[in-house]
Amino acid sequence: MRKFLGHPLTQAFGLLFVVLAVFFVLQAVLASVLQIGPENFTPFLGLLLGLTGVVAALVTIPLARRMEGESLAGLGLPAKSAVRHLLSGLAVGGGVQVLVFGIMALAGWYTVSAVKVDVGSLVTMTLLALCVGFWEEWAFRGVLLRLPEKAIGSWWALVFSAVIFGLIHAPNANSTPLALVGIAVVGGLVMGGGFLLTRSLWLPIGIHTGWDLFQSSVLGAGSTGAGAISETPLLRGHVSGPELWTGTPGVPEAGLLLILVAIVVGVVLLVLAARAGHIRAPRRKTALATV
Repeated sequence: MRKFLGHPLTQAFGLLFVVLAVFFVLQAVLASVLQIGPENFTPFLGLLLGLTGVVAALVTIPLARRMEGESLAGLGLPAKSAVRHLLSGLAVGGGVQVLVFGIMALAGWYTVSAVKVDVGSLVTMTLLALCVGFWEEWAFRGVLLRLPEKAIGSWWALVFSAVIFGLIHAPNANSTPLALVGIAVVGGLVMGGGFLLTRSLWLPIGIHTGWDLFQSSVLGAGSTGAGAISETPLLRGHVSGPELWTGTPGVPEAGLLLILVAIVVGVVLLVLAARAGHIRAPRRKTALATV
């Protein structure tokens, strides 16, 4: 039993269960107490709900340290280079979105009808994107990628965490099967690649934050997670191209254009990670011996 409980896959599922349980319970309680619904879902209330994910992560990080006997750096949260990796990730996540929507603009598929600067909304949505990026990257890269790769290797762990990451977004507003594929590609290749390259969660946290922030709050395209929030985006953007390439309304991840760009960026990150010697092979003998 001790060997079973100490197996990386057992630890990963146990920690993920605790993260999600704390997150969903806190969200349900907060939504009930504050009577949060689509008709009053403001950026501030969205931020409050986003903070429940941060609490869930902060509850499980000490559990992971005790379970694994690791430092914060060993869990993927080193203090060194944290700011640099976070800012680099913001640039990558935001840059990919700007590239995708720039291509759509050149094709005549994306137009901007107005520009409105609402500092309060942008600041609040930035904090919300950071909260979501922090807890989801801890849960899906810090737990569901980092731990399984100790037993099944980096490549299989990458696929495993990407699939779960995609499926967990199924209940989101405007979610479609192709959107889930796109989200899995983004999570697996881009954010997973960012973690494997640096062995730090700060880069994928930054990518995740920049990705959501630029897509929804800067370019005005919405997202599967924040589509119901009554925010004021910087650009009043309109997508009118073929859905196969641009995605469904509010869900660019369902479009082949964003998916293809994400694949290219993710492959580059993974190639760099492989060249840096950060890809781990499966430990079959160890995994079998501890089941």
